[in-house]
Amino acid sequence: MNPLPVFQKAESYLNIQLTHAGTGGSAHPTGPFITLSRESGTGGSVLARELAARLPAEEGHHWEVYSGNLIEEMLRTNNLPAHLARFLPEDKVSELDASVGEMVGLHPNLWTLVAKTNELMRRLARSGHAILLGRGANFATRDLPHGIHLRLVAPPGYRDARVARLLRMDIGEAAAWNAGRDAARMRYVRATFNAALADPAAYDLVFNVAQVPFDTMVSLILHYAEVQAPHVAAGH
Repeated sequence: MNPLPVFQKAESYLNIQLTHAGTGGSAHPTGPFITLSRESGTGGSVLARELAARLPAEEGHHWEVYSGNLIEEMLRTNNLPAHLARFLPEDKVSELDASVGEMVGLHPNLWTLVAKTNELMRRLARSGHAILLGRGANFATRDLPHGIHLRLVAPPGYRDARVARLLRMDIGEAAAWNAGRDAARMRYVRATFNAALADPAAYDLVFNVAQVPFDTMVSLILHYAEVQAPHVAAGH
């Protein structure tokens, strides 16, 4: 039995949308941009904000982090009502919500909203100075130049303890929280991009945050941007 019928029937449609978005923007300059994937509880939002503050700007163009605000921007630019954001939580588009959306005649349907989100990520990447957090951004932009793709990982015990402390949960609740978010993100990426979220080959740098101190990680990323991806470090 196929456990993900709603996700999988959208796969071909979304891949076609991404292909069209790529060819349609080939004449425009791209980047610089960064994508940041993370296991739940690794502090991706904190790292994204720190990078945005420390990466060089150019002619007043400062780096911006796009995560939850990505959906708000997608709805605004497509003249869609803000309440649709509840159908697109950061870590998943639930199979239940997708089915309900179809039954009640949600317009546009949920998979159109996902496709528009992917198209927006590609436009932001082309515009440059964007840090795209989550939502399979590295897969949505993998054919675009002048980007750096990062992923954060850590052992479950480390992540569970961190979430328990931050959200004031007991360790069992934190473990369930992390496991649920990670599983949902993996399903989303597999269904949307036919890809494995945890595949290390999909990223330029993968950090175990339990072993690499935060300041060291930031310094390594900035150094990599300067040496290996000068378009990112130079801001053009």
